[in-house]
Amino acid sequence: RFDHSLLECDFMSKWPGYDSKQMRKDLRRLHELASNETSSGLEADHHKAYQVLMVLEAKRAYDERLAGLFCEDWFDVDSPADIFRTLSNRGDDELPPKILWNILCRMSGVSIEIIDARGLSERPKIHRFSSTASQISAPCLTWLRLGKRPVPLFYIPDDE
Repeated sequence: RFDHSLLECDFMSKWPGYDSKQMRKDLRRLHELASNETSSGLEADHHKAYQVLMVLEAKRAYDERLAGLFCEDWFDVDSPADIFRTLSNRGDDELPPKILWNILCRMSGVSIEIIDARGLSERPKIHRFSSTASQISAPCLTWLRLGKRPVPLFYIPDDE
């Protein structure tokens, strides 16, 4: 299945210094990390594997849009090759946030809520991204943005 995806995304063979054998190896390592009950830090090859998954998910969204199955307005690039070029040349920091977060939602099957608390306001701006039409049906991960990058917001219950 991976080989078929690479054939459809032939532009991925142009990833500088990154061939299909290494992509497969990195994806396997990412899968092992996700399957492991104990957590460890993300390494560079995990991040690269995530970028491969992002390009493949962009290809899926693109195909769905062409088939008329996908009516969301967030995927406004001409081709998944545009996502590939951005990731391979500049990294995921350069992807437009609405594309980055929506692709991550589709890949993980969760909704994401980003609370933007950079401004001094009683009502922070909240951005919601979802992998489904109904935001209620998917689990939601909440992130807090205080600076340039949002960070996961974890709830740690007290002992009460």
